[in-house]
Amino acid sequence: MRGLTADVMPREVENWLSPHLPRLLEKLDLGAENNKAAELVRGLTDASNVVVYGDYDVDGISATAIAMELALVRGAHVRYFIPHRFNQGYGLHNDIAATIAKRGCDLVIVVDCGSQDVEAVETLKKSGIPVIVFDHHLVEGTPAGCDTMINPQISGDAAAKKLCATGVIWCWIWQNELLTERQLLRMLDVVALATIADCVSLASSLNRALVREGLKSIRTHTRPGLNILMEQLGIAASSIDTEDLAMKIIPCLNAAGRLYLADLAVDILFPSKNLASNVGRLIALNRKRRELSSKILEQVESAAEGKYKYVLTNSDWSVGVLSSVASRICSERSSPVALVAAVGDIMRGTLRMPAGGDAVGVLKQLAPLLNTWGGHRLAAGFSVKTENWEKLRGMMEEMLSAVEVVGEKEDLLYWNPVNLDMSTWSEAVALGPFGMENPAPMLYSPYGGQMSVVPLGKTGKHVKIELGSASLLAFSAADMFDDRGGIDGWVYKPRLDTWRNVTSLQFILEKMVMQEQ
Repeated sequence: MRGLTADVMPREVENWLSPHLPRLLEKLDLGAENNKAAELVRGLTDASNVVVYGDYDVDGISATAIAMELALVRGAHVRYFIPHRFNQGYGLHNDIAATIAKRGCDLVIVVDCGSQDVEAVETLKKSGIPVIVFDHHLVEGTPAGCDTMINPQISGDAAAKKLCATGVIWCWIWQNELLTERQLLRMLDVVALATIADCVSLASSLNRALVREGLKSIRTHTRPGLNILMEQLGIAASSIDTEDLAMKIIPCLNAAGRLYLADLAVDILFPSKNLASNVGRLIALNRKRRELSSKILEQVESAAEGKYKYVLTNSDWSVGVLSSVASRICSERSSPVALVAAVGDIMRGTLRMPAGGDAVGVLKQLAPLLNTWGGHRLAAGFSVKTENWEKLRGMMEEMLSAVEVVGEKEDLLYWNPVNLDMSTWSEAVALGPFGMENPAPMLYSPYGGQMSVVPLGKTGKHVKIELGSASLLAFSAADMFDDRGGIDGWVYKPRLDTWRNVTSLQFILEKMVMQEQ
């Protein structure tokens, strides 16, 4: 806990280890006056018809589920719409707003988008349909003319600005007492999902509290669809943690919007028929996503050898998986990258930045050439007409090549795995939940000169490194041990693993440290 002085240490330690959710919510300022929005929700009856308009990532589908539950509990009839990632793309689209207006409804709730969709919001307002927007994206220029917009990025406090969209709507419902505390606490399972999925800060006491309570909800009484998904993925609900969410559950939910329709993921989070078969479809889609991602990663290597190093494209790439691949490339190379693919006469792309970069700042400068764009400092999306593509590509390549990457210091604890037991690690886990800006402790152990490498699985691409009485698991790392010379030590991460109701401590190899030549 760096940067804490002696006089604030006790209070900060308490907030860190035991963030008190009601107290944090009491002082939270989400920004603009939202009494009118609360009045609209309180005015819903069993004769009201509500449309929820969401987004296709996990934050968007989670916020959609909460907005639907809110409307249903208030007695209204509700339907939802999430745009198709390929054919329509991100945001509240004017043609869809016009269709909603034509069919009619009493209220439109927009989640995880809408802040800059001026034309679409105006279309709904002209039709006499009130609109509530819950968003967390940065707003460039004039926001949509909606007097019931709750977006902390406009005028919220520091804690509110770190919320994902699902966190925004959940906190707003709590503050306006639109649902009972019991109902809200049961919804925290999807708030935890969205908070981890959208990579918002877990150095924020509020986000830590939301995730911590959300994990409790998942462990005790989560929704049926998530229970089935965990069972099929082999996850023990009683010991689930943020790594299980990030590495197993969230990729499955995201796969729906990336390769099919996000509606499939909404059906998992919201009571629906055919849950078991839908979960099976999600898992199959995620398997396909992994295959496509691996293929793109291979092609990126050769694509980057040409004229362009940072802005890469290929006619065979699937738009739906580009963002996850770009995130991995950016992380591994500590370099900006944009991956782009054609969808009809539109090029759709994703931009990722390392620490020190500003994705939104880059796109803002290129806005005259763009069809659509938006996002955050380190991650953003955009689209451009094919006739503007080559010009934009050259300009973006030049801008990304000039990005000054801020080196991130890696803090390691010197600890031999032989001397680390379950009791000691359980104390360290109290510093969680782990995630963005609060990474799990990484440990370093020097190489003692003796090891045995044991292949695992049918293909042997995973290995176990036996180091006396302890061992490290190394995934997709068999090739690393073809030449065992020059190893200085290991950077590894402990992890609690539960199998058949038995919990054990595993050590996962993150990287080998080589001797300086």
